[in-house]
Amino acid sequence: MARPKNTQKIFEIDRVIAHLFARKGYHSTSMRDIAHELGMNQASLYYYYKSKEEMLFRLMNGAMEDSLGVIEGICASDLSPEDKLSQVLNFYSRYFAGEQEREILLLSEMNSLNEQHQKILNEKQRHYVQLFYSILQELTDQNKMKPIHHTVATFAFFGMVHYTVRWYNRDGVISLEELANMFVEIFTRGIFR
Repeated sequence: MARPKNTQKIFEIDRVIAHLFARKGYHSTSMRDIAHELGMNQASLYYYYKSKEEMLFRLMNGAMEDSLGVIEGICASDLSPEDKLSQVLNFYSRYFAGEQEREILLLSEMNSLNEQHQKILNEKQRHYVQLFYSILQELTDQNKMKPIHHTVATFAFFGMVHYTVRWYNRDGVISLEELANMFVEIFTRGIFR
């Protein structure tokens, strides 16, 4: 389905849907709930989406594609592996702590998607891991990383960031930038020689 031309309207619809799905749960949110929250006719939603499941997939896939594009760019750059890691950690922390509603969906609603959509997102998750591993391998090859298993290091970082949905308040005393800087400090101090 071709995307409608009004990207601002799509952005607003996606923001409302992400909020409802994250707060009420995908299965507990009806098309009627979404239309009511948007002040739209329920039938009008089908101009933008084929189904409720497509809404969920588009939110989750969009978040992953946006962040993967940035991370791929950092990994392909001529930066040192230390700088690549710091930039990836900083971006990933800011992005997912800042996009908490989509993060909640990625963590809790994967099984609500059909098998084809799950497969697409699982491939993207594997790509994240491969990119992270590639930086850790560069650090290891240059003897700049402590002898820590890459799987442990990778999932320790992902766990640290993804758990922010449980406690981090975007309107609290710690800004996204400060949070990201703290995560970079904690993580790199733990693995760099």
